[in-house]
Amino acid sequence: MTSPFDALDALASGAALEGFGEEAVLIPRRSSPYAEAAADADRMAVKVRGIFSALAASSDLRGQSRGGEFTGTTRVVSEQTAFWIAAAQVAELGFRPAKGDQIRMPERCGSPCYTISAIHPTSMGDLNLLLVREDVAE
Repeated sequence: MTSPFDALDALASGAALEGFGEEAVLIPRRSSPYAEAAADADRMAVKVRGIFSALAASSDLRGQSRGGEFTGTTRVVSEQTAFWIAAAQVAELGFRPAKGDQIRMPERCGSPCYTISAIHPTSMGDLNLLLVREDVAE
């Protein structure tokens, strides 16, 4: 039996997906340290609906300094990219996404591809997939 909070969470997740969700293709891959990742024959590619987000992030690089030397810092600007999948969609997948799997965004211009670099599950069963953009040969 689900609690009222679980029902409310499912309702909120559904509304977020309705307003901001988009389809992606999750392509399972086997990775090895010295070769290009190959398709995983044990897990089939599936379409998933989730929320893609990319926001600017910056971080400071600080080194060792003495006295007045190197008083400034170097600022690195990057992009934090993630794909959120609701608990209901995770349950329908049939397998758990793994680090190294690919996410393809066919609805976006150029159908960009991303590699899953980390997976952060939430206490409600949702998954936050942290992504890294893949280079594509042109």
